Amino acid sequence: MFLVSSTKPIDSNLTSLAAQIEQQNPSLSVLGARQLSFAIRQTPLEVTVSEPREFNVLEEFILRAGVEFEPAPTLQELADLLGLDLVFVKTAAANLVGLEVLEVADNGKIALAKPSKRIAPSGQDFCEKGMVSRSHIQSIYAISDPLNQTLTFNFDPLPAASVNLPDLVDFGSLDFKITDLADLSLAEIQPLIQASGLGIHVPENGKTVTKCDVVGDDLDIWQTVSVFMLLDAIEDRTTIQVRQGKQILETASKFLNELASQQKLSLNNLCKLTEQIAQPESETIAVKKTPKKPPTAAGRKQKEAGKKQKQ
Repeated sequence: MFLVSSTKPIDSNLTSLAAQIEQQNPSLSVLGARQLSFAIRQTPLEVTVSEPREFNVLEEFILRAGVEFEPAPTLQELADLLGLDLVFVKTAAANLVGLEVLEVADNGKIALAKPSKRIAPSGQDFCEKGMVSRSHIQSIYAISDPLNQTLTFNFDPLPAASVNLPDLVDFGSLDFKITDLADLSLAEIQPLIQASGLGIHVPENGKTVTKCDVVGDDLDIWQTVSVFMLLDAIEDRTTIQVRQGKQILETASKFLNELASQQKLSLNNLCKLTEQIAQPESETIAVKKTPKKPPTAAGRKQKEAGKKQKQ
């Protein structure tokens, strides 16, 4: 039999989950379990997102005029040709100038923008494609999780809740690495934003994050995790399992087990274990897991012969 849970250092709100772990795997015993806290870092960012936009009919006509008319017309001449008020033509031209596709001289004469030293496409390139890249600023948050060793991105900030639990880092020499955004290049950040599923960096659809700036102070967001100390009778070893709710955090569990193997984490302090708890528990599981050998054919015959002699 396993030791009764009440005799082991298991937080009261984890007793049912500890019992469930033991029921689902008879070779495991929960030696101890407690809830602890750890901090993840939240960093506010502004990213510049570039995405394609198709030209409207008037914009495309103005660009075509800049390519095909010789000499290039003025905005007034285009307005007269189309029978439109000059205001509409000027507005469309201003949009194209803002997109760095068109240039308009003081006398109103138009010209397609020349290629930039940094950006290869010219106004004619955009004209041929029928679309142009436009940019906008998007606010997002970077979430650096040292325990799960992830860097993810959200549109909305995480709630900053108060957690009144012991800090996991107080139980050993835990080398928690918080990712510093300043140390990452844009090329390193882009795939992480894409993997976060925000839909703002999807290169195959023409949407790309072209710039990333930190715009505020980092904020520690406290999280709660449940740490279970498990004794595996089959492998005869003790391991740490980390959970959030019922979800097992594989990376976090592996990380803490590695630290424990390097003696950078005290298992006894972590779950308040003592030799009086761990050793008897190991022995009771070993007895339980030793199967009774079935009698052999020769043994059965010998037993039957003994019964007949007694009769």
